[in-house]
Amino acid sequence: MSLSHYVDVARAFQARADVPAWLQALREEGLSRFQARGLPTSKDEEWKYTPVSTLSSHPFQPMRDVSAGEDVARAVERLALPGPRLVFVDGRFVPALSVLAGLPRGVVLKPLSQALREDGALLQETLGRTSRPSAHAFTSLNAALLEEGALLTLAPRALSEVPVQLLFLARGGDGPVLASPRVVVVAGEGSEATLVETYAGLGTGATFTNAVTEVSLGDNASLRHFKLQAEGDAALHLGGLYSRQGRDSRFQSHAFSFGGLLSRNEVHAAFAGEGGECVLNGLFVGRGTQHLDNRTDLDHAVPHCSSRELYKGVLDDRARGTFHGKIRVREDAQKTDASQQSRNLLLSEGAQVDARPQLEILADDVKCAHGTAVGRLDDNALFYLRSRGIPKGAAERMLTQAFASELVRAVPEGPVRARVEQLLAEKLPGSAEVMG
Repeated sequence: MSLSHYVDVARAFQARADVPAWLQALREEGLSRFQARGLPTSKDEEWKYTPVSTLSSHPFQPMRDVSAGEDVARAVERLALPGPRLVFVDGRFVPALSVLAGLPRGVVLKPLSQALREDGALLQETLGRTSRPSAHAFTSLNAALLEEGALLTLAPRALSEVPVQLLFLARGGDGPVLASPRVVVVAGEGSEATLVETYAGLGTGATFTNAVTEVSLGDNASLRHFKLQAEGDAALHLGGLYSRQGRDSRFQSHAFSFGGLLSRNEVHAAFAGEGGECVLNGLFVGRGTQHLDNRTDLDHAVPHCSSRELYKGVLDDRARGTFHGKIRVREDAQKTDASQQSRNLLLSEGAQVDARPQLEILADDVKCAHGTAVGRLDDNALFYLRSRGIPKGAAERMLTQAFASELVRAVPEGPVRARVEQLLAEKLPGSAEVMG
């Protein structure tokens, strides 16, 4: 399988449905751009450390229909957070397991397939506005296969105190599955909400999730976005989060990557109005032969905005991690206040990480800092714990958990933090013994 496979898949997909002309044009444009860019190789600087040759190992195909049996229902019961949710299995919406009760006034959540029928004008204006598909092959492929996902809209000054959850389950059925969810968030002036995207695996089938999320924040709007990725050992996951912030808006992205054979999470954030605040946090924990890639691109295009960024990686066995963060301060973005930190912990000789923070500053009245660190468990701390009778494995686990806890504590107390703590506990060294 190669580029031609995905082109054939997209063409067959586009030929099977009767959709509005504007949507068909958007899909065709996505396919055209995907063909033009081609699949990235190690010669592409952006993909130098993350080979995608595994995409050619299975004939991934989008599913037409799915059946949600008891195994799916049990998974939803285990993974669902309290509050409204939409559930998707192998890229298809499952209404019977979704809950829309409890949405406050002014907050609308619906599957994208429904929104494409009912909110064409809004989506025609919004889709692709922040995601810049021309710059990314897989965002273009997502556009070529655009059909399902979610639309969350917040009316001006709407407030959603309970987190809204999107639960994407990758099961793999009769063959390798390709899912291309697109999530769109449009937050009106002064609105506030929390959105949780959960990607989890069921079974051992090969799955490829190519997800794109677009966030548009109006003036003084606020959104906390959490991404919990814990798919199976045969899963491939590529995800792009794109945000655009209005004046005095606040955006937080918390990405937790724990699963998949290969996962890559990209965050592209841009300020479009003065006074904005942006927080980008990420934690990735890998073991075995996992490859976890995290990339951020933060664009300070206007003055008087601030950003804080912290990514941490924990890698064991022969796992490999990558962090590449870029902060761009444009010439007119005076009084920018930005910081970026990457810290990484290697638990074995075979683990490896590539960390590359990057600042590009064109303005002269700014306060910016960045840094990176790669290390191993502190021998003195380990000796101290063992000298008090704590077994070596338990001591290593305690120190690793302490390293990661800074990002867990950044999640407000409640069900989201509890879920993050659970996922982290399952990934820490010695988890098999602890979990029984």
